[in-house]
Amino acid sequence: MTATQYEEKEAVTTYSMHVSAKYLELTKKKLELTRLPREVELPEQRTWEQGTPKSALEPLLDFWLDGYDWRAAEAKFNLDLPQYRTTITTPSTSSLPTPQILRIHFVHKRSKHENAIPLLFCHTWPSSFIEVQRVIDALTDPHSLPSFGDGAQQAFHVIAPSIPGFGFSDASMSEDFGLNGTAEVFDGLMARLGYDRYVAHGTGCICRALALQHPEHCLAVHTANPSFTEPAFKRGPLAYMKYRIAKMTKAKIPLLSFGYVPTELQASRERQASEVGQESLYSSRPLGPTLHRLYSLRPQTLAFSLCDSPVGLLATLLDVIHTRAPSHSPLTSRSRSPFLSPVELEMRDDEHEHPERDRIHSGSTEYPFSPRQSEIDAHNYTWSPTEVLNFTMLQWLPGPEAALRWLRRAHLESTDTQWSRHCSIPLGISSFHARNSSRTTPLMWGSSSWDISWVKRHQRPSHIPAWEAPDLVVLDLRECFGTFLSHGKLTNLPSAAS
Repeated sequence: MTATQYEEKEAVTTYSMHVSAKYLELTKKKLELTRLPREVELPEQRTWEQGTPKSALEPLLDFWLDGYDWRAAEAKFNLDLPQYRTTITTPSTSSLPTPQILRIHFVHKRSKHENAIPLLFCHTWPSSFIEVQRVIDALTDPHSLPSFGDGAQQAFHVIAPSIPGFGFSDASMSEDFGLNGTAEVFDGLMARLGYDRYVAHGTGCICRALALQHPEHCLAVHTANPSFTEPAFKRGPLAYMKYRIAKMTKAKIPLLSFGYVPTELQASRERQASEVGQESLYSSRPLGPTLHRLYSLRPQTLAFSLCDSPVGLLATLLDVIHTRAPSHSPLTSRSRSPFLSPVELEMRDDEHEHPERDRIHSGSTEYPFSPRQSEIDAHNYTWSPTEVLNFTMLQWLPGPEAALRWLRRAHLESTDTQWSRHCSIPLGISSFHARNSSRTTPLMWGSSSWDISWVKRHQRPSHIPAWEAPDLVVLDLRECFGTFLSHGKLTNLPSAAS
């Protein structure tokens, strides 16, 4: 390879989303040819029991055909998110003996603040890089959302890549490509951008793969709504003993609670009791993780349907989002779905004629943060039709088959025995109120596999926190990593980018 060819391969180029009109027309034709299934009538409180109901999907199909504007969404993302692409070479695997050169798409916004530290923002299935849209400005500029305490003025250089096969990143053709391969790609991207040391945030398992494989680069992790397994004596004797003591005292004695809280332990007992004698698939535990596993079991079979049917893909996304929506104790008048109907959309658009409602007030100063702050402040976030379809399009455009293969491999890797080994990288956790169930994983169960150094529990429900609760995520990221800095858990940060 000549020097010029090498420079071209290593180049970072700007990128703008632009989907061909021909592909958009094909999507419309497929929507017009949709045949919806017949379904049995169920009581309102059981509407979602068998999956996405026609009553939720059909209005969105009509809106997709007659009211949805991808070009407007595309222009908005291009305006809000500075996007780039570069090539990263992945190592050979057992199923693909030659290295691959993948074009990786990513968002990169540098902060103007001297104390900014590099933050690798990792999405997971079925989300995409657009998840960072609502937090990127406040993360790069602390003055856009005031706070106090540790990290109040902490700023970040934000890097949000698309997992290979998602969004506008090339898919790997190796069946072995999953969490570990993604961690290699993302770490290589950070090195390409000049960030030798960084911190990471994500709601999936990519951050753990980064921390296990590259502890000299990924210095700390913040996650939201993690799922842990119950401590076992063989895996971590100390963590096991702390859990048993906290359980015995019901976490009501501060010195003997070891980070556990009574509600988590109570929920744990309820879950165990309810699952006795039941098949795990139909147990009363939250469906979110169960659906992820179900979709990962036979990715190729599922891909034939979802790669050909945009409505099938929409139904899948609706189901995943809704599994975390409250049904047992609705906090709004919409008990059936966390999605706004087109009629409610018109009502919301009317409200937005008053932009003064969409700001966070602090004394006499106004801080613009989100175009839908009134809904973000509500206890239960609701999705507009446009938002649901934007997330669906980011799965539909590249085709969902690579993402499903990735999900299968990610599940296999995260259940390997080596995955649960202890990681010394400090972990911060933001826990959001569990939806559709009071049964949550006790956060300190993770102490057998992580150095849990910061925890904050929120009552607001959220499945994709950076989208549904961006204000809390921003403040938590500042406080978490600010605390790590002040306690000496992060060294040699910030790291300057070239």
